[in-house]
Amino acid sequence: MIEIHELLYRWQKGLSLSAVARGLGQSRQTVRKYLLRAQAHGATRDGDAAQRDAVLAQMSAHRDAGASPEAASRRTLASFDDQIRAWLEEPDMTMKQVWRLLRERDVRLSYPSVKRYIRGKFASLEPRSTVRLETPPGQQAQVDFGQAMVRMEKERVLRWMFIMTLSHSRHRFVRFVKRQDQATWLDCHVRAFEFFGGVPRTVLLDNLKAGVVRPDLYDPRINRAYGELEHYYGFVADPAKVATPEHKGKVERQNPVVRQQLVAGRTYRDDADLNERALTWCREQVGHEPHGTTGEAPITRFERDERPALLPLPESPFERPTWAEVTVHTDHHLIFERSYYSLPTRYIGKTVWVRATLRLVQVYCDDVLVKTHPRATTRGTWMTDRRDYPEAAQIFLESDPAYCLGQAAELGPHVGTLVGEILAGSSIRGLRKAQAVLRLADKYGKEKVDEASAVLLAHGTTEMERLRRILEKCLSPAPAETPLPAPLTAQAQMFLHPAESFDACITAEVSQ
Repeated sequence: MIEIHELLYRWQKGLSLSAVARGLGQSRQTVRKYLLRAQAHGATRDGDAAQRDAVLAQMSAHRDAGASPEAASRRTLASFDDQIRAWLEEPDMTMKQVWRLLRERDVRLSYPSVKRYIRGKFASLEPRSTVRLETPPGQQAQVDFGQAMVRMEKERVLRWMFIMTLSHSRHRFVRFVKRQDQATWLDCHVRAFEFFGGVPRTVLLDNLKAGVVRPDLYDPRINRAYGELEHYYGFVADPAKVATPEHKGKVERQNPVVRQQLVAGRTYRDDADLNERALTWCREQVGHEPHGTTGEAPITRFERDERPALLPLPESPFERPTWAEVTVHTDHHLIFERSYYSLPTRYIGKTVWVRATLRLVQVYCDDVLVKTHPRATTRGTWMTDRRDYPEAAQIFLESDPAYCLGQAAELGPHVGTLVGEILAGSSIRGLRKAQAVLRLADKYGKEKVDEASAVLLAHGTTEMERLRRILEKCLSPAPAETPLPAPLTAQAQMFLHPAESFDACITAEVSQ
C-alpha cells in the first residue's frame, strides 16, 4: 500500500505513466492496473493527500473483503492450515519445502504467495546463511554423515545420511545407511565416485574413526583402510579442524536440506526405495535448481566444468579391506572375527595388525607382512599352519595314530600289538604314549624294543615305566609255557617223607 500511495502521489503531481513506472521500477502495465483500481475508488488527477488516504483505505478494505487474487490464494491455503501446522512442527521443515509439498497436492500457487501466508499466520522458518569458499573444478569434495528419522510404512527409523558434495559445482551424492562403520564408510565413497564418474583431488572430511584414527591440525593419522582407498583412487584425504563444521560448509548445509526435501512429510517402503529416491533427487531435482551462490544449476556446472576435471576411475573395482589390531595368544593364534589364525612362536604376546579382504587374511607386525592365510568362511574356524609351531610340537602333531601304527609295525610284531592297544582309547594321552614307545627304538634298537614289548604283553599291561625297566635290565622275553621247577638237592631230599608213610593216614580217614 505504501508503493500505491507513492504511485498516486507522482501521478497527481502530473507525471506520465512512463515516468511513474521508471521512478518506481515497475512496468507501465502494473502502474496502469493500480491507477485504474484507485480511480474506481474515487482517485482524481487533482486530488490531495486526504483523497489519497481515503482511496487507499477503500482499496485495502476491498482487498480484505476477498476481491483480490491474493485473497483467493489465502482462502485456498486456509483449507490446508492443519496440514501446514503439522509440517511446520517437523524438524528441518522450511517454507520452501511446504510449498513443494503443496504442489504435490495440486496446489498451484507461487512460492511468494505461500511464503506470505505462512509469515502472516505461522512463525517464519527462514534458514540461516553460511559462508562459502570457492574451489577450482575437480579440486575438492566435502563429505559428512548426518542423522535423520525416516518414516517407513510401519515405523519411523533412524538412518545416517552420507553426503558428498563437489565444492565447485555443488553437485551432490546422498545415500542413507544404517551404521557408520568402516565398511559402510568405504562403500559410500566408492558409490559416490561411481555416481560422479570420477574422483576429486582432495576429500575434506570429519574426524570420524572410520576416516581418521588420530585427529591433529597438522599431522592427522588416517585410518589404514581409508588410506588404502585414498591411494587406490588417487585422492588426498584432508581432515577438517576438529569441531569446526564451517570449514566444510558446502556439505554441512546439505544435511538440513536433505532432511527438508527428502525426509520431511514423506513415507518410504524400505531402504532401497529411500536410496533410489535420493539418487533421483540428486540427478533430476535438486541438481537442476539454480544454486543460490553460483546462480547455476549444479548439474549444468558439473557437466560443463567439473566432470572433465575429475580424476579417472580405476579400471577394476576397489577390494574393500578390513583392518584390526589384535594380540597373538600363547596357543600361537590370533582371533579375528571369531576365527583363529596361526603365527610363528616368536610373535606370541605381540600386538599385530590384521588386514582382511574377501579372500585373504594378512598379518603385519611393525608394518611388515609376516603371514597370509585364506579367510575363514564361517566363525569358529581354525586356520593353522603347523610350521608355525616349535619342532617338538610339529613332530607330535605330524605323528598321528595311523603314522604311529605304521612305524610300530616296522619295529616288530610285538611293538605293533603294543602300540595298537595303547591307541585303542583314541586320546591325546594315548598318542603321546605311542610316540614315546617309538622313540625308545632310537636308544635301544628295534629288536630289544620288540622283545621288551613281548614281555610287557605277557604280563597283560602297557605301562610305559615297566617297559623302560625291562629295557634297562635287559630282561629276556618270557617263555610261552610255565617252566618246571629245578630238581631238589640231596640235602633237601633228607627232609622228605617216603610215600608209603602216608598210607596209614589215608586208611584212618577212610575208616572214620
